[in-house]
Amino acid sequence: MSTVVKLPSYIYLYFFCQSINLMTAVISVVVAAAVGNLISSDPLYATVPYGMQFLLLLIGTYPASLIMNKYGRKFGFYIGAVFLLIAGIVGYFSIIENSFLLLIISHGFIGLFTACANFYRYAVTDGLEKSLQSKALSLVVAGGVIAGILGPTISSQLQDVSGFPKFSLCYASLIILSFINLFVIHFLPDIRFRKYSVRSNFHNKSFLENCSVTYISICVAAVGYGLMNLLMIQSSLKMDHMHVVFEDAAFAIQWHVVAMFFPSFFTGFLISRFGHFLIILSGFILFIMSFIINAYDPNYDSIVLSLILLGLGWNFSYVGGSSMLTFSLSENIDKQRWQGIGDTIIAVFATIGAMSPSFLLNGIGWENSNIAAIAICFISIFVLILVKIVNKGVLK
Repeated sequence: MSTVVKLPSYIYLYFFCQSINLMTAVISVVVAAAVGNLISSDPLYATVPYGMQFLLLLIGTYPASLIMNKYGRKFGFYIGAVFLLIAGIVGYFSIIENSFLLLIISHGFIGLFTACANFYRYAVTDGLEKSLQSKALSLVVAGGVIAGILGPTISSQLQDVSGFPKFSLCYASLIILSFINLFVIHFLPDIRFRKYSVRSNFHNKSFLENCSVTYISICVAAVGYGLMNLLMIQSSLKMDHMHVVFEDAAFAIQWHVVAMFFPSFFTGFLISRFGHFLIILSGFILFIMSFIINAYDPNYDSIVLSLILLGLGWNFSYVGGSSMLTFSLSENIDKQRWQGIGDTIIAVFATIGAMSPSFLLNGIGWENSNIAAIAICFISIFVLILVKIVNKGVLK
C-alpha cells in the first residue's frame, strides 16, 4: 500500500514570502513610470527608476546566490527584506522631497530585494524528495495570484490619500511589507547546514548529459520570460495605439496575470504526471498560438485571448524550466551557484524583453514582432527536442 507524502507546512511560509516579492513587483511596475513622470525634470527620463530596478536585479542576482551559498538561504532572505525596507523609506522621502535621484535609488533597492527574493522558489525544494520538488516550486510561484489581486488594489487605494503627497503611501506600503517579510522569514527553516552528496546520480551521468539538461533548463525559462515581457508590454502599447480605454486595457492585463500564476496550483502535479519535457513543450506551443492570433487578427478580443495564452505559456516554460533545473542539480554540491547563474541569465532576457517592445513595435511593427517570436519558439522547441534525444531518456 503506497503512502501519500504531503508537503511540509513550511512550504506555505515560502508561498507567503513569494507573494510579498511579487506584490512588490506589481506595485513598482504600476507606480514607477507615473511617479517618475511626476517628479522628473524631463518626461523622457520617467522610466529611468524602473530601468535601475532591472539593472540592480541583474547585478545583484549572482552575488545573492554566493552569499546564500556561504551563509545560508535564510541570511540572504533577511538581507533582501532589509533592502525592501530601505527601498520603502527612500521611496517615501523621494516624493516628500521631490527628489528624482532618491526615486532612482529606491527602485535600485527594490531590484536588490528581488534579486534575493527570487530564490524562494529554489529554497523551497532544498531537502525535499524529488517527487515533491516540482509541486513545492510550483506552489511558491502561485503566490503571484495574491500579488496580482492585492498589488493593483494597494496601488490604486494608496496613490492619492488626503494629507499625503500623491503616491507617497504606495512606497510606505513597502515598509510594512518588509516588516511582514522579516517576521515570516524568522520561521523559515535554516538551510545553511543542509549537505548534498558528492557521490550522486549527477556524477554518474556523462558531462554532456549534465550540461545539456542544466543549460536547456536555464534557456527555456529565460527565453519564456523574455518573450512574455516583450509581448505583454507590446500588447499594452498596441492597445494604446488602438485607443482602447484604460479600464479595458487593465482588464486584459489582469487576465494575463491570472493566467501567469493561477496554473501554478497544479503545474507541479502536471510535471510529476507528464514530465518536464512535455510541460515545457506545451508552454512553447501556447506561445506560438498566442503569437499567431496576434499576427492574424489584431483586435481587442484577440489580444485578450492571446494575453491569456501568453500567461499560460510563460507559466509552463518558466515553472517547467525552473523545476527541471532544480531536478538536474538536486544532488549537486554546487547547485546554489548554478541557480545564481540561471537567474542572472533569466534576468538578462527579462530585461531585454522589457526594454525592446517599443523599439520593435516602431521598427518592424506588430505583425513582424509576433512572427519573429514564433521563429524563436520553433528554434527553442528544436533545441529542446535535440537535448532530449542526446540525453536518451534522462530528460523526462
